[in-house]
Amino acid sequence: MRTTILFISIIVLTYGCSNSEVKEEGTQTVYVAINKNDTATLKIRLTDKDFYGQLETNYHGLYKDSGGVTGVVKGNILKGTYKFQHYGIEKWHSIPISLLKKDGKLIMGQGDMEIFMGIFYFKKNKPISYENPKFVFEKSKN
Repeated sequence: MRTTILFISIIVLTYGCSNSEVKEEGTQTVYVAINKNDTATLKIRLTDKDFYGQLETNYHGLYKDSGGVTGVVKGNILKGTYKFQHYGIEKWHSIPISLLKKDGKLIMGQGDMEIFMGIFYFKKNKPISYENPKFVFEKSKN
């Protein structure tokens, strides 16, 4: 009886670990940006249609924001949502994020935001600016 259960368990584990339906699209790329004493690290998987990953911003080495980014790719613009915890506090925040792909770098856009039903969005009538960005992400050399 024990050998039968052990045999079935091994078969289930082998099948589960070799299931070819689980696919990861894109390869993860690590980007780093520094602005004065603030450092941001973006670990992102990027395809032609969408992106997802992790963004961590360290402010002066005193505190940090950390969370996930997801969104869609339209040409050289990545638009999505950044869901993060501020200072590691349990409450989660969500804000829009926009990145411009240019010369192998990702430039973080800035724009006016509005709130609808408790969710932050970029204002539709206002353009997102990529001039004077807080962060310009470059591929990490590590």
